[in-house]
Amino acid sequence: MNAHNYNYVESVGILEDSKKYTEKEHLVSKKILCKDYNDAVILPPKADYAGKRNGNWGKGGVVDSEGNFIVASTYVGDWATQGGFYEYNHVDKIIDDDVVYIGFISGHYGHFLVDCTTKLWPLVNMKKLGKNVKVAYTGDNELNGNAKMIINLLGINDEDLLYIDEVTKFRKVYVPEQSAKPGEWYTREYLKVFETIQENIKQRAEVHSEIKRKVYFTRTGYLDAKKKEVGEKTLEKVFAYNNFEIYNPERLSIVDMMEIINESTEVACINGTIPLNMIFSYNKNVKLIVLNKTGVYHRNLEYFAEICNFRIIYVDVYDKKFKAKDLGVGPFIVTVTDNLQNYFMDNGMKIPNEMKTFKYKDYCTFLILLANRSVRDKLRPVKNKLKEMLHK
Repeated sequence: MNAHNYNYVESVGILEDSKKYTEKEHLVSKKILCKDYNDAVILPPKADYAGKRNGNWGKGGVVDSEGNFIVASTYVGDWATQGGFYEYNHVDKIIDDDVVYIGFISGHYGHFLVDCTTKLWPLVNMKKLGKNVKVAYTGDNELNGNAKMIINLLGINDEDLLYIDEVTKFRKVYVPEQSAKPGEWYTREYLKVFETIQENIKQRAEVHSEIKRKVYFTRTGYLDAKKKEVGEKTLEKVFAYNNFEIYNPERLSIVDMMEIINESTEVACINGTIPLNMIFSYNKNVKLIVLNKTGVYHRNLEYFAEICNFRIIYVDVYDKKFKAKDLGVGPFIVTVTDNLQNYFMDNGMKIPNEMKTFKYKDYCTFLILLANRSVRDKLRPVKNKLKEMLHK
C-alpha cells in the first residue's frame, strides 16, 4: 500500500498511531463460516443498561431450535458491540422462509460502513445458500438511503430484505461469522464485498473519461454538523476559488457520488465519514485531500484505505487553540491554517487574503457550542442513571 502524506500535519500522536498501524499485517487467512439453523428465532435488539455505555447496541441475535444462543450472531467491533441472549415469553411471528441474518444495522451511516458491512459477505454469492433465500436484519430502523442501496448493489432486491422488530421464527436461518474487525483485521471475503460493489457501480454509473473534475464534498448540509462544526463555509469558498466543484454528499446516491469521484483527479473533504465512501471507488489515481478537524487519529479511514488501496494527503485545518479531543462529538472549528496555506502554495493554488482571516462570528458560534457541550456532559450521568432506573 502507498504511504500517506503527512507533510501538512502537526499532531505527533497522529504520526505515531499511523506508523504503528502500518507496521502490522491486517489481511488474514482466517477461515470464516456461515452455518445454518433450522427453526431458529431472531431476537430484535433490546437495550442493555447493565453493560458498557459507549458503543453498546444492546442484546439480541439468533437462538436455535433448542433455545441456545448462537454466538456468531453477535458483533464485536473495535468500539461497537451488539448481541446477547435475553428472556422472551413467546414468538411473535413465524415466517416460512430461509434467511441469512446480517445482524444489527446502525442508523448512523458511518457505523454502517465500518461495523455493519462485516457480515455481508454471503450476499456476494447467494446461490451457495440455495434458492429463494432472503436477507434478515435488525437495527435502529428499516434500511433506507445509501445503506439500502449498498445492499442492493450486492444483488439483493428490496422485497427480499426483512426488517425484524419482533421475536420471529424462520424455517432456516444462516448465520455468518464476522469477516472483519474494524481497524484490526479483515479477510478476502470482506474485500470481495467492496470489489463486488465497485464493479456493480461501474456498470451502473455513467462515467466520461474525458471529464477531469476537482471536487469538494462538504459537511455543511448535515444537520448533525450544524450542531457541532464551525467554519467549513470558508473552506468551501477557498476550494471553489481554485475551481473545485462543491457537492453535498447527503443529496447524492452512492452511485452518483462514485460517478463524480471516478471522473475526478482531486477530491477534498473533512476527515470523518465522507472519505470512508472512497472504498466504493475504483479510481485509484485520484488525489484524496483529507482535512483534519482535530488532532485525533482516524484509524478506520486508513483501514479502508488499505483494503481498497488509495492514498491520502492529510492537511490540518483545525485551530490548535481549540482542538477537539475526539473524532465525532466535538465541537469542532476549522479555518484557513498555515498548513492549508502551505499545501495550496506547494500545489500552485491560491487563497484570497480576505479568506485568510479568522471569522469573529465563527469564534462566537464555537464558544456557544462549547458551552452547550459542557452542559450536556455534566447532565449525561444523570440521564443515564434515570434510564437505568426506569428499565429495572
